Amino acid sequence: MVFYLDLILLLNFMIDTLILLTTAKFLHLKIKKIRITLGAMIGAAYTMVFFIPYLSAAHVLLTKILISILMLWVSFGFLHLLQMVRTLATFYFVSFLMGGGVFALQYLFQIDHEVIKGVYVTHSSNPFFLLLFIVIAVLGVWFFSNRTFLSLERKGNVEQHYVDVEIEVLEHRHQCKGLVDTGNRLYDPITRKPVMILEAKSVSFLPTIFQTAYQHGQFHLESLEEITKNIDPAWQTRIHLVPFRSVSKEMQFLLCIRPDKVVISSENQTHWTHTKVLIGLDYGHLSNDHSYSAIIHPELLTG
Repeated sequence: MVFYLDLILLLNFMIDTLILLTTAKFLHLKIKKIRITLGAMIGAAYTMVFFIPYLSAAHVLLTKILISILMLWVSFGFLHLLQMVRTLATFYFVSFLMGGGVFALQYLFQIDHEVIKGVYVTHSSNPFFLLLFIVIAVLGVWFFSNRTFLSLERKGNVEQHYVDVEIEVLEHRHQCKGLVDTGNRLYDPITRKPVMILEAKSVSFLPTIFQTAYQHGQFHLESLEEITKNIDPAWQTRIHLVPFRSVSKEMQFLLCIRPDKVVISSENQTHWTHTKVLIGLDYGHLSNDHSYSAIIHPELLTG
């Protein structure tokens, strides 16, 4: 059996480089080309233990884990133990994904292969063709996994973009969880203030006459005169009506109030404070699972 050591080292270097780059992509780690190159060289050099008899003792699970940790430490540095464990787990996940993909493609194309003492060996009369095939297979698996991850990440960002909201009106405060809706482009046509939507049933300090103005989940314009006659004068100057049109429905009006302040906080401790905003009142349920009770205008996450 003939081994082409130069091709083996080159192939392992290329594969280790792709694995390290993909790991960095998944975890949003900073990439330095020289460090990635050195890390991949360490992984490729470890291949030598399979061909040097007196290094056979290094062909054990513990050594492989230590080499992996060394590769990650050289490639990305060390911040803390939890970060290293997370990076190591992702590194092995990517390695198994790529290795399994190449293994499956070799089965598909019926390329002769076997496992010798835990080492996966392929046979070919043309080593350059085999090298080209494996490189293309690894690149294909890498491209597919990377695109799939980015798609899932985008979906996750859309589905889980929740923020904490604190509303202040006439010395009253209300806190809730809000969902940022990038499709919400509702503005007051006169003041051009953005409009966020609030599940009003859970707000105790709102005048009860607001709720009576809603029938079958819609605000009726005829109720506005009754509201202005009976409501506390402090609330009269805060009432706004914003027209909107929903799908397959005629023009409607949304009863809004003007708050003193709205503070929005994200998970990364970023805060946005706004005074030029309107709060549209909804006396239905915005979320079936009660995971949020406000819909946030995307403009409120700027400035």
